[in-house]
Amino acid sequence: MLPTRIPFPAMPQFVALYVLPALAIVTYFLQLWSGFAIAGISGNNMLVDRRTKPGPYWFIMALQTVIFFAIAIVTTLNK
Repeated sequence: MLPTRIPFPAMPQFVALYVLPALAIVTYFLQLWSGFAIAGISGNNMLVDRRTKPGPYWFIMALQTVIFFAIAIVTTLNK
């Protein structure tokens, strides 16, 4: 169970280990649900629609899946 008040020195570790992965997972499932994948921060092709460009959409989703597993493996091996 998480403590009610997190001391300041532990805050970056808490954010890195719990908040960022939770946001990444929520974003991933929102992309699957909505049919729009986030391909970048800026540019003309920031969002990729699954209906109009299924190939690039699934490539982006596969790439994000590989990145999620790689981060999880590296984090686990680092402990």
